[in-house]
Amino acid sequence: MQSEESYMNIEIFNITVKDGQNVVLIDKKAENGITEYTFRLTWTEKNAENNDKFVFCWSTPLIGMMYGWNPKCSMRRDILRSWDGAVNHMFSNGAPMGTYYDGHGKNKYTVALSEAKMLTSIQNGVNESNGDLQLKFSLGTQQYTKKYETEITVRIDERSIPVYEAVNSVTEWWVSLGMEPAFVPAAAKEPCYSFWYSHHQDINEKDVEEECKRAKELGFNVCIVDDGWQNERNKYGYAYCGDWDPSPDKFSDMAAHVKRVHDIGMKYILWYGTPFLGYYSKSYEIFKDMTLRQRDNHNGKEFILDPRYKEVREHLTNKCVKALKEWDLDGFKLDFIDNWEDRPDNAPYNEKMDIPSLQDAVDVFMTNIIKALKEIKSDILIEFRQNYIGPHMRKFGNMFRVSDCPCDYIENRMALLDLRMLMGKSAVHSDMLMWHKDESAEQNALQIIGIIFGVMQYSSKLDSLNDRTKKMSKFWLDFMKEKKDLLLEGELRTYEPNLTYTWAESIKGDEAFSAVYAVDKCIKPETRKTTYIANGTTCDRVLCELNGSYNIEIFDCCGEKVGEQTVKNAENEIIKIYVPVGGLAILKL
Repeated sequence: MQSEESYMNIEIFNITVKDGQNVVLIDKKAENGITEYTFRLTWTEKNAENNDKFVFCWSTPLIGMMYGWNPKCSMRRDILRSWDGAVNHMFSNGAPMGTYYDGHGKNKYTVALSEAKMLTSIQNGVNESNGDLQLKFSLGTQQYTKKYETEITVRIDERSIPVYEAVNSVTEWWVSLGMEPAFVPAAAKEPCYSFWYSHHQDINEKDVEEECKRAKELGFNVCIVDDGWQNERNKYGYAYCGDWDPSPDKFSDMAAHVKRVHDIGMKYILWYGTPFLGYYSKSYEIFKDMTLRQRDNHNGKEFILDPRYKEVREHLTNKCVKALKEWDLDGFKLDFIDNWEDRPDNAPYNEKMDIPSLQDAVDVFMTNIIKALKEIKSDILIEFRQNYIGPHMRKFGNMFRVSDCPCDYIENRMALLDLRMLMGKSAVHSDMLMWHKDESAEQNALQIIGIIFGVMQYSSKLDSLNDRTKKMSKFWLDFMKEKKDLLLEGELRTYEPNLTYTWAESIKGDEAFSAVYAVDKCIKPETRKTTYIANGTTCDRVLCELNGSYNIEIFDCCGEKVGEQTVKNAENEIIKIYVPVGGLAILKL
């Protein structure tokens, strides 16, 4: 009989277990710097009632590691302390992995877990007593309702490779475990005009159609109508959500409206605050006893529907299917999926639920709704937003957007490049671009260059743009569409993630594209027949280490040619190219 709490030493791991719990190492694979440990975990009903946790803890010498990254780190690139709070990952929130790297952006130690559905709490950091990196994760048993056994693999990668390769390798590993990503329709990689920042909830069919005409002229082929279409009250919050019927004062005939937008030449994506049930909705009386919890800090008027009930899953699925059939939509922005998270204040399991486990229920719901939608339109567009970005979410979504960061030059760039590392070939979208109407075109161009390795979402009111900003937007939008394969399908290399990415490049065939983000950062772009260099800094020059002879054409942020330059017989020479702020240099061998 084990004591109430004891430690198992299995290979490098110290595993905390309680009476009734057991851990067995069932497989170990080690090859080319990657080691995988697979464990079978078993527990009792009593363990589950107490929510006893399996805790895995181990250490590795903190040698050569200077920085840390995980899919939810946002602006933090430091190595945390061992006592810092845990980061939670589960089906609908995050992805269970972390990487530690040196000053050259090379991986030293990347760890990932196969359990990407159930809640895992990861707490990695420096052990100040000995200078080790202490790694720790816990897995609660209560979430496996009616189950008393599972398997988990811990994957450790110690190869000296760029961080982006180490992260992408984890992504491919998850795919090999059966988390196959959804097909990505061509439209998922088309720039989108979003109505959120530009209009918020103050939208109606006339304004949408007029703005879509302007968006089409600028070069957009997809629009996203966000929150407000289902609510006549233009005030924040979701106390009126849950019915998902158009507000008749705003959209008198949704099918006719969508057709008019289609006639303009735009695809139509519609927002759904998927899990929300508002107190003032008609659906509240039907589903008020099928909620997971009240939504935080919203005066008791907003609730989270509980997908463990079959009725809830069918209600949400039927609403979207009905909308797709009747209105001929092209896609759905299924938002706030991360509210379906395991928390102590969630409603407990009861026998009226047909799926005991919350994360299993989310999986079944997503599987059913996407299957139903694809049976109607096989190329349906599905947008998810950070932090619902994990390997299971890739099975359902084909557009993954940076979380809200309006006018944030750094966060939008960093998060987009982070997602490009993590999301494989899924379409990665920027947060919507917006700016003050009096901001300069040069300054606004820096936002576009910051997200140029992803799909642009744009949300500035188009009738308020000055002529120069409109011309700048048109130039860069056209460039991104023309060079879509190079920017989105090429080999993406990112540099100095610890410094918010000082530059990045994408290479495909005879072309390479580089964007520089730090003033006077000397870059060494890949040598190709044609090399594009975008100046994403506030300085009117870029420094490049070049090899060969080049003819260089230089364009300002609006695409106007402003100069030429010739480089002859350079051999690892540092060349200064005078590129205006927000402008472009085209180098031809």
